[in-house]
Amino acid sequence: MEIYKLNLKGKEVRIRLNWEKHNNLYLPIQRHTSRVIELKSFPQPPMIGDAVITNLPSIEIGVKTADCLPIAILGENWVGVVHAGWRGLNSGIIEETISRIFAYEGTENLFVFLGPCAKGCCYQVGPEFEELFPKYVKKKDGKLFLDLQEVALDKLKKLGVKTVGFLEKCTICTPTLPSYRRDKTQDRMLTSVRIKDSAKEPS
Repeated sequence: MEIYKLNLKGKEVRIRLNWEKHNNLYLPIQRHTSRVIELKSFPQPPMIGDAVITNLPSIEIGVKTADCLPIAILGENWVGVVHAGWRGLNSGIIEETISRIFAYEGTENLFVFLGPCAKGCCYQVGPEFEELFPKYVKKKDGKLFLDLQEVALDKLKKLGVKTVGFLEKCTICTPTLPSYRRDKTQDRMLTSVRIKDSAKEPS
């Protein structure tokens, strides 16, 4: 099942519930790090990291999520995809990924898309999050809540990214989306990005 698809300037973003690995798909070994993998040749064995950037055409790069925030980044010549849980957001995974892309091209033409994740309506957190994310933790009925999209959006604006889209769905309270917090599922949503090969397929 495909819940989102975007084609923009020869780039493609897809979010799928039902997916399979294939020969042109690269997935990192996700460990809630701030490590960014630069995929400059393919095939490559999977490496530990929570973001991938590439300028290779026809290679699909993706991350798997089930409450963490998936982020797709479309530049002029580079694309990226990020797996951002609270640990990654706290350790700078967004800043590191944007800075890597910025080394090759500016941020003024970037389009960034934020996929479904745990949001402020449902994502209850502990008191330690008031120190980790003091601007973003909201209190409701004596409980603390955090919205991962809100944190990411603010970070992107501070980095100079002007165009951000998002699918405002909470994985926890949307029963059709996988949520580890809700039911400990092993299912994962795949968010992927691909540069189309202009010689073989239309933009």
